[in-house]
Amino acid sequence: MRRYMPLLAAAALLVAADRPDDANKKDLEKMQGGWSAASTTIDGQKLGDDEAQVIFRTIKDDTYSVSLFDKPLGKGTFTIDATKKPKTMDSRPSTAAKDAPPMLGIYEIDGDTLRTCFAQAGKERPKDFECKPGSGHTLTVWKREKK
Repeated sequence: MRRYMPLLAAAALLVAADRPDDANKKDLEKMQGGWSAASTTIDGQKLGDDEAQVIFRTIKDDTYSVSLFDKPLGKGTFTIDATKKPKTMDSRPSTAAKDAPPMLGIYEIDGDTLRTCFAQAGKERPKDFECKPGSGHTLTVWKREKK
């Protein structure tokens, strides 16, 4: 039995490392900082590069702000669940009524690229990163701003 104790301890550590809180914390840490839109598609219509690439997002802790160049467009809070497939993100714009439903979305983060796909508030969460005409979804590919 004694020789199995180190194995059991290692297994317990591996299970603890996969807790939802840990996965969320890791992804939230990866999201911190400034992001610029590389591309945006709204309800199946892709914005031109010149339109998309002037949109910026800043994430600090669980809050975000979005701007057009340096003109603020909106801000709010969000929560993530990194254990879901695809990973989920719920956004609450600060201008929304307190009892308004959040905007439901999905995300994936890979190095310096963050992809988000959101439904309109009150609508069903996207199931994938497609943004077909009539879906009401907004798909944005964000690139980390270089300092």
